[in-house]
Amino acid sequence: MKNTLVVLILFFGFKAFSQPFDIEWGELERQNGRLRDVMARNSEDFFALRWSGGLLLGKLKATHHENLKMTANEALQLKAQGSMASYEGSAIVGNRFVVFLSDKKHGENKFFMTEYNDDVTPSGDAIELASYSIDGKRGRFQGDFSVVTSRGRDFFAVVWSIPGKKTEEPFYGYKVFDKELNLVTEGEYEMPFEQQFMSRNGYYLSNTGDLFLTVTEYEKNTDKKRVFRNYKDFVATHILHISENGLEDMVIDLKGKRVEAMTFSSDNSKIFTIAGTYGEKDKSGVKGMFYLKADFKNQNILAEGFEEFGADFITQDWSDRQKNKMEKKKAKGKDVEPALYSYVMRQLEVLPDGSMVGSMEQYYVVVTTYTDPKTGATRTTYTYYYNDIVTFRVGEDGGFDWLNKIDKFQVSTNDGGYFSSYERFVSNGKLYFIFNDNAANYDESGVFIEDEKISSSKVSKRKNIVGLVEIDLESGDLSRESFFKRADLGAVAVPKLFNVDYISGEVLLYAIMGKKEKFGVMKIGE
Repeated sequence: MKNTLVVLILFFGFKAFSQPFDIEWGELERQNGRLRDVMARNSEDFFALRWSGGLLLGKLKATHHENLKMTANEALQLKAQGSMASYEGSAIVGNRFVVFLSDKKHGENKFFMTEYNDDVTPSGDAIELASYSIDGKRGRFQGDFSVVTSRGRDFFAVVWSIPGKKTEEPFYGYKVFDKELNLVTEGEYEMPFEQQFMSRNGYYLSNTGDLFLTVTEYEKNTDKKRVFRNYKDFVATHILHISENGLEDMVIDLKGKRVEAMTFSSDNSKIFTIAGTYGEKDKSGVKGMFYLKADFKNQNILAEGFEEFGADFITQDWSDRQKNKMEKKKAKGKDVEPALYSYVMRQLEVLPDGSMVGSMEQYYVVVTTYTDPKTGATRTTYTYYYNDIVTFRVGEDGGFDWLNKIDKFQVSTNDGGYFSSYERFVSNGKLYFIFNDNAANYDESGVFIEDEKISSSKVSKRKNIVGLVEIDLESGDLSRESFFKRADLGAVAVPKLFNVDYISGEVLLYAIMGKKEKFGVMKIGE
């Protein structure tokens, strides 16, 4: 007898919110491994990547889901050309679920792709996509592969690197494929910077198949005691266009300011929209935000703007103790100003009218090691902090329309921050944020309590609540209320693993309870 899918329709409406959302939840099903990622064709047809078992003896699995119900569950077959291979990633390519593998043998490091059917079985043998020779003199430092996909999922790139020794320039290679696996472009190149005086920030593949890399360049120093690069060593941030003709370099010039973090998008004419945070050259911390609209092809800055964080904005959620501590330092003649620390750029999205919205989140990890004085045994604890969100809008004609700070406090230990962070989406002229919170931050009617110290998010049945922040895109006005509770849902939401699909106008949701899980679909409109 077939199991019947139980579907719950939850309709959430708010006094302050003009946009109610329909949510359709599937039934609780047994987990088949801890969910690591979701790869969706759409909200009704998707694959989930999972880890099953312990750290040493576990294995990678994948499940296929239709209409919020699991239809297949199998371990991934990590083999290529008759031997075991290393997992390098997975994706939806041309509406197909594929797994990427690598294997080092016979003096070569090879990169493969295996396509899977809906029953999570390979549809054929692994296909070799790229390879490079291994220099045995480099020992275990023999390079690596990674995969970058375009936002439109029409292209993907395989990139690899072989680190240089000491002052040697690193060697790199790449191949770009379209969704039908046609080779679009390929090549090899060397960085114009010595390895110890640069850091690769990340690759970006445009919807036209153009591959870019952002790099931070640092000053060369001869102080052997100071081996770590920091803000004092910053020289410049570069955007490198990687092509068969070599590297095109565009330097991000912020008039002497230091790029702290950034994210960007592009159109089909290589017009980049860049947003990020900046700091002063010789001071740590984030001073403000910047945006640039740049014509990469002609090396022109079309528009730019800066928004410095005021003291009130930075300290709006500081405790009296923190404020007093800073004032005491000033009284002693120390040159201190409030600043933001450890913020990571999350998303940048260009809206149909040419304006853009972005957000960043305070994130850091504290590592504590305890040694038992009697036995000498050590225990290490990793504490994950996901705190305030800073969000902004840059207008169509340039300039920051508004800047908002969403108070949030999420802390957890030895779990990677699984229930922390947030999901974000745009719907009908509003920007929304969803995240786990504490019921103590809301009154009995579900309205957020202003001007009170934020309580840390919880996952317990009594205290867990999912908050929803709504920001009007025109005015920047912010409202915050409770969305749903663990007690009502019967599970704890995992916003990190939500998936926004603007084509279908839906958000794929995920929640767990013990060893069971459920998926849901939220309608947000087109």
